[in-house]
Parts: sequence; C-alpha cells; structure tokens
Amino acid sequence: MPDVHLTTFDPTRDLSMLAAWLQRPHVAHWWGDPEQALSAVRQHPVATEALIEVDAQPVGYLCWQIPSLEELAAAGLHDLRGDLVDVDILIGEPAALGQGIGPEALAQLSAKLRADGVRVVGLAAAIANRRALKAYEKAGFRPFRDFAEAGQDMRYFVRTLNAAV
Repeated sequence: MPDVHLTTFDPTRDLSMLAAWLQRPHVAHWWGDPEQALSAVRQHPVATEALIEVDAQPVGYLCWQIPSLEELAAAGLHDLRGDLVDVDILIGEPAALGQGIGPEALAQLSAKLRADGVRVVGLAAAIANRRALKAYEKAGFRPFRDFAEAGQDMRYFVRTLNAAV
C-alpha cells in the first residue's frame, strides 16, 4: 500500500495543479466542465480542503462541506440528515488510479471528521463510475439511495462516524 497522507491545500501553490487535473479526461468526465469545477473549488474555505499525497507527491484533492437544505432538495436528497458533511474527491494522477489511494484518503478524512464531532459523512458518484462506487464501499460508505442529477443516474453513499448522543 502506498504511503498516503492528507496535506494542506494551498490555493496560491496548488490551484494550477488542480486546474490541470480537472482538464484530464478521467477527471473531467465525472467532474464536468473544468472551469466550472475550478470556480466551485475557489469558493471552498481552505480549512475544508486537502491534497492527497502519496510518498510526498500530490496525486489528488478532496473537499468537504455541509450542504444547504436547498442543495439537498435540488438533488432530491431532502431526506439526508441536515448535519451531514458531503465530500468530493478526485485522483488527478492517472498512475495513482486503482491503487487504493482514494479509499485510504477517505478513511483518513473520516477519522479527522469523527475527531471533529461529525456524525455522518456522505458522497455521491455517477452509477456509471464503477471505480468510484467500489472505492467508496471499500472506504466503509454504504449506499443510501440512487437519484438523478443533471440528467445522470447517481448513487449517494453515507458513513456513520459518531452515533447520536
């Protein structure tokens, strides 16, 4: 297993690398228009972003947020918990795909969020994205249910980190 670590995302240093990853076909296929994706990334507070590094080399990116009730309703996911933390992840370096890096990065983020008191974490993937579906289950996420977004069949996954007090 490669040595996977989450490190601080520094927009002044890392944004151009992320922009390049968003242009790569294996990322753009699932993340959509690279300029729109980059614009969305720019809206994230740095405290809710991380680089995924393997042997001290950046290979991916993740970010997390509590979605608004409007965002959940727009996706038809109004039945998710209001305190759920939603995660987005990408592996930008093609050579890092299929190495177990995504599940390990998600496990590390889940441990951090658990320590921060987060009770439930979730993420979505296109049903056609078999690699992501497998990685999310490997990381301990369980299917919540399928939904449609932007004309695409999606599956939402959740993982309980802390039981209700």
